[in-house]
Amino acid sequence: MGLMDRLRNSTKIIFWILILAFGLLWGLADTGAIDAVMLGPRSLAEVNGQPITAEEYNARTNMYTQRYQEQTGQAPTLEMRAYYEEMAWDELILERIIDSEMEKLGIQVTDDELVELITGVNPHPMVAQFFTREDGTVDRLALQAAIEAPENTPIWINIESQLRDQRSREKLNAYIESSLRVSDSEIEQEFMRENSLVTFNYVRFPYSAVDEAELTVTESEINSYYRSNRDKFEQDDSWRFEFVEFSKLPTTADSSRIYDEVREIAGELATAENDSIFIASAFSDAPYFGGWLNPSEVNWYLADVLQLGVGEVTQPVEHEGLVSVAKLIESRRGSTTYTRVRQIRLNFNEANKEETLALARDIVSRVNNGDSFSEIAAINSFDATAQRGGELGYVTREDLPEAARNTVFNARVNTVTAPIESNNSYLIYQIVDRSNTEVRLAQFTRRIEADGGDTIRRQLDEAVDFREFADLDGFVEEAERRSLSLQTGFATKDVPFITGVGQSRVLMNELKKVTSANTLLEPVELDDKILVVRVTEVLKKGPRPLAEVSAQIENTLRSQKRRQITVDKTKTLLAGNTSLEALASADGKQVQVASNIRMSTNSVPGSGREPALVGAAFGFPTDAVSTVIEGDNAAFVIVVTEKIEADASRITEAYRQQTRQRLAQTKTQSFQEVWLERLKDEADIEDYRRFYNL
Repeated sequence: MGLMDRLRNSTKIIFWILILAFGLLWGLADTGAIDAVMLGPRSLAEVNGQPITAEEYNARTNMYTQRYQEQTGQAPTLEMRAYYEEMAWDELILERIIDSEMEKLGIQVTDDELVELITGVNPHPMVAQFFTREDGTVDRLALQAAIEAPENTPIWINIESQLRDQRSREKLNAYIESSLRVSDSEIEQEFMRENSLVTFNYVRFPYSAVDEAELTVTESEINSYYRSNRDKFEQDDSWRFEFVEFSKLPTTADSSRIYDEVREIAGELATAENDSIFIASAFSDAPYFGGWLNPSEVNWYLADVLQLGVGEVTQPVEHEGLVSVAKLIESRRGSTTYTRVRQIRLNFNEANKEETLALARDIVSRVNNGDSFSEIAAINSFDATAQRGGELGYVTREDLPEAARNTVFNARVNTVTAPIESNNSYLIYQIVDRSNTEVRLAQFTRRIEADGGDTIRRQLDEAVDFREFADLDGFVEEAERRSLSLQTGFATKDVPFITGVGQSRVLMNELKKVTSANTLLEPVELDDKILVVRVTEVLKKGPRPLAEVSAQIENTLRSQKRRQITVDKTKTLLAGNTSLEALASADGKQVQVASNIRMSTNSVPGSGREPALVGAAFGFPTDAVSTVIEGDNAAFVIVVTEKIEADASRITEAYRQQTRQRLAQTKTQSFQEVWLERLKDEADIEDYRRFYNL
């Protein structure tokens, strides 16, 4: 009873709490606050408080994809689309950061400046291009009329925005460049670096000469190095995962479908009155080219066109994932004769030379008795042309190995040459045709692609089905049940290459959303396959575990010890041999000469890249044996025999101007890279793309 009494006594209190709570919720709903919480942020990102909207992100991405389509005539692949999305995102982030910095620096473009850019003495090219007369002057009346026309208001708003952005960035660049001027002293130093020369004799002691038996690396040394250099093994967020894949590559049915399409189009091409318009309207994957071609300029897969009559079309031929036909538009007699050939290449070594020659002679006999040269080439030839039956198309004498030229061009059509020895190979040629006919042709090409509504849809359904059962019964178990190959991968944020998969921005974008292990992703569609991925481990940013880098550390320590052993040995030898010749003789080496080495170079002929050696050579006095110099790949002892120091008084005005400009560009580029990275690190960037599943 005590509990019931307490409940009855507290009923009024609970009632009023409910009324107040209901009133609060009603008020929040009325103000839209609940909607705001449920919907999440209204922008994709905020950079220093400035929003990036979905509209401008999509517009920027679409601009790049449309430009790609206009330039290539093809829609961008999934990976290309992901690349453009990443580029658009990075650009918008950078633009907001720069805008914030310009605001801090007080860089702005006034309305008067905009007016000057549009209607001033020299209007901006963006404006002037629309109002320039044939004599190069600006039509002021037309310009003013365009400004005053109400229907042009949206256009002028857009132009003003672009001009304001461009002008403000010009001011920013000018501000940066003004603080990075190149002094006369810097130009003189550059002249000295480029024109000062040194010649020296030297003895080289390569680090690689140290016997591996002398190198011992202990676990204690590895652990100590790791503790002292953990920052060298920093790794960004990473993911280990396992996956199965479902191919999106075309099937035999897809190839047959494309063949049938091209065969049907070939019939229409034969009767087309305007070939260029027909090729474009039929969406050929190869552009129309109506110029004259000699036989060797006709691609091998269209070689049959030279044996057709005007208006006739070749049979479809598959090549490099494409199917092509060609219509003969026009022909004429040329001045040079070309030979169409097929080739079989049989490689040999000294051990099997006679055996290979016997095989070559047998092939010639079989072809002469009626066997298919192309089929034999596909099975036996070691040449890259084997997959197309050895077809080379029409060739010139110079296209053939020297040993085969006379034989091939003197042989009759429809004959096969005897085996020809050339560079550890026996070559056999079939003479298919000989022609001096030049042609104009119309080529139609269609790419063999998987049918999106059949092949790809079926594979995607299969991937979805696998994922559902893998979620219920286990990823490994379901892969085994379906006899699918279970593969593993490893990805690190902002590292383009994904171990086990290759380069894929699409997959990387999906992995970035994963924050915990044992996450099963929805099927990920790449350009050539569909992946079902299970993330097995998520590694947060930080040093890689010692176990993963132990071998790398051991190699580093071995290199260090190899270097130190060589330097110590060289110092000991030098202490007992005061001349370069004696030093070289003591270790069985030769004194080498490096002549006229420029101060600006980093390499020495015969020794490779050795900047420390070059720098030391200019620092040592002439005719004196140096101390031991530790280079990148070897230790050195040198004697400088001649130094030529450049005379700064010989600097010309042209050199001064060119060098000033070059150094200024280098300075500006280096500064901007560091400056922009610093601004990015300091920027307050809020990324809300996860709310939009991007």
